[in-house]
Amino acid sequence: MPDKSAYEASTLDWARIRAYARRVARETRKPTESGISYTRTEYQTVTKRVEVRHGLFNMFTKVQHRPERVAVIQRVDVVGPHWVLGRRNQHVERNTRHRNTTHQETTHEQSWVVLLPDGSLKKVVLWEEENLRTENGRSTYFGTHSHSIADLGDGDVRAMDFEKRHSEYGTHGKGVKTWGDREPGRRLLTHAKGSD
Repeated sequence: MPDKSAYEASTLDWARIRAYARRVARETRKPTESGISYTRTEYQTVTKRVEVRHGLFNMFTKVQHRPERVAVIQRVDVVGPHWVLGRRNQHVERNTRHRNTTHQETTHEQSWVVLLPDGSLKKVVLWEEENLRTENGRSTYFGTHSHSIADLGDGDVRAMDFEKRHSEYGTHGKGVKTWGDREPGRRLLTHAKGSD
């Protein structure tokens, strides 16, 4: 069993970690996973050409230009081919109730530690925000997506040095509920920071 005090006394050797990552990316025979992406819907106003009949017995036509909002689905490529070194998730559901209104806001966070073919180590995070509002029996839904990609940091390595721990707090549909395995557990998996 790893000694926690020896672990805390150790330091991260980033030069060794990066050199090892480049070597693994160069020499591994394991195929990469496909890229990480998501779709986003945006609304744009376009001008539509419409022929309108008018006059006596609708014998005449004239052209009108009318604005119309259309949904445009875009694919957002976050990162290309990669190898997954770690994966975690966290979900937060916030519920509020008023007289005739309920509002549920849910955040889904998925994070990956990945090795890219050039040997760089990245942390990729995707967020999905969902808003559901029900008022007098009518529901409206709105959802958004976003992401971040950054170089792997000290905190990310430390989180990987501990076992995953699934936690769940709260009750669905009431107050705030959280669940997931983003926070590291207590059991140490390595003898030094960033080793293994």
